[in-house]
Amino acid sequence: MYIVAMIGNDPQDMAELVSKLAQAIDQITSAMSTLDGKAQSVRWEGPDASRFKGTTWPTSKKQLNNVINDLNQVKSVVNKQKQQQIEASR
Repeated sequence: MYIVAMIGNDPQDMAELVSKLAQAIDQITSAMSTLDGKAQSVRWEGPDASRFKGTTWPTSKKQLNNVINDLNQVKSVVNKQKQQQIEASR
């Protein structure tokens, strides 16, 4: 019995990962858009509301944007590695 070590990647698996990353990015973007609309329009007055609308929500929104940007970078790396594997396998 021989065990073959794999070096590289399975382009089909990588394509599925790219697809899952794209779906996650879309879901986070959609949720953030929905939440942003509600956060901006919620009927809430006073210092707590001002703090939420001026600091808390914008900070959370920035963090969500950072997650989206990070996932886009990961997706690009995975896609590039997939393409390199395809080229190397020719």
